[in-house]
Amino acid sequence: MAKVPNEHLEDGIGPLSIERLEAGLRVLNAPDADLKSFWDENVATFRQTVLVAMRDTTDALLSPNITLTWRAQFERELDSLIKYLELADRYIAGRKPLRGMKLTIRHSRDPSQWRPRSTDASKS
Repeated sequence: MAKVPNEHLEDGIGPLSIERLEAGLRVLNAPDADLKSFWDENVATFRQTVLVAMRDTTDALLSPNITLTWRAQFERELDSLIKYLELADRYIAGRKPLRGMKLTIRHSRDPSQWRPRSTDASKS
């Protein structure tokens, strides 16, 4: 029986659907787009979408039947996804006061490290 992954992480945030991705691109391409408001509203969902894509890409890389061509493509994709995740994390960190905490953002290729952590400094 196939495992049905739980796409939702903390706060019930799930990945973006194709329709929402396309709608977001239309908003971003509008000449009068308020980019700060757009990203304030959508960065958490974008981050979740990237996490799901990272998991799916890693799953593909773990396949014993993957060709070298596809392996190289997926490894490049994973590197790009890590950069997108770091970008989203920097944006999120820039929105919230860190209360004297030093922030270091590093993501690895290890999927066990891709789980969301609390961004509330008072829980530390």
